[in-house]
Amino acid sequence: MKSPGFDRLKKQTFPNTEWVMVDGTHEVLVAKNPQALLTVAGYLKYVCAKETGQGVYFRGQRTIYGTLNPALYRGIKSQGARDHRERSLSKVLTTVRRSAGIFKTFGVYAHEPLLQHYGIWTTWIDLVDNVWVALWFACNRALPSGKRKEYLHFEERIPDKTEQFAYILLIAADITGRNRRKPGYFFGRDTELVDLRMAAPSIFLRPHAQHGLLFRCRGEETTGRPLDYSKQVYGIIGVELSRALDWLGSGQMVSAHSLFPPPLYDDGYRILSDIDLGRPGSIGNILHVGA
Repeated sequence: MKSPGFDRLKKQTFPNTEWVMVDGTHEVLVAKNPQALLTVAGYLKYVCAKETGQGVYFRGQRTIYGTLNPALYRGIKSQGARDHRERSLSKVLTTVRRSAGIFKTFGVYAHEPLLQHYGIWTTWIDLVDNVWVALWFACNRALPSGKRKEYLHFEERIPDKTEQFAYILLIAADITGRNRRKPGYFFGRDTELVDLRMAAPSIFLRPHAQHGLLFRCRGEETTGRPLDYSKQVYGIIGVELSRALDWLGSGQMVSAHSLFPPPLYDDGYRILSDIDLGRPGSIGNILHVGA
């Protein structure tokens, strides 16, 4: 996982940081205090916006996978499997649009990203525009349960020899292209980006709670959309897990209850949960998140 963004970080010296090689493969810039974390994240945001017209956003992970595959394409090995999942996704989108009138009030371009945010597997990848939210995701383990893995519970990670770091991926997306008829939609040569805070009404509360965006790589006419988006990873920040947990503390704004508001507060979540999608298990489910 190496892109031009890494070179920008390597050319700069940041106080209270050090480069660490993880698993003998991945270069990680470890931040030793909150100010270093913000400085590194802010530096790449500034430089990319100024030099390349890209926005830089964050994705918290508890491990580094080496690839960045959208959920719809994970674990498939054939074109047939890809086609099957894409047909299943199209069927779910049709069902949702027919069942929930609210989807007629905002752009079709935001429908698939929004479903991704609530648990359906799509061609998009979740990002956030808040480094502390990204750090929370890196510090918590998602535990699915149920016959169709439709229930999701988060547990705080416990630091030990195998759980040493929380990771934040710095991901670049094109933001130079805009269409006034598509609020919150940005595009360029390589990527598309949807900011759900602008693209969907706020009765869908979860994107606002998480400062949520989604992006995907654009495809070529001859080869189609790539299955791996890792070329857009412009850097990885690591934080020792014990430090990260201490920085986050136990405030109400950084809890599963706040980042995944229950249907009592998130009307959009309630609407989606009430739709009968059949058995879309091969492309995820509308997840029931325990708070």
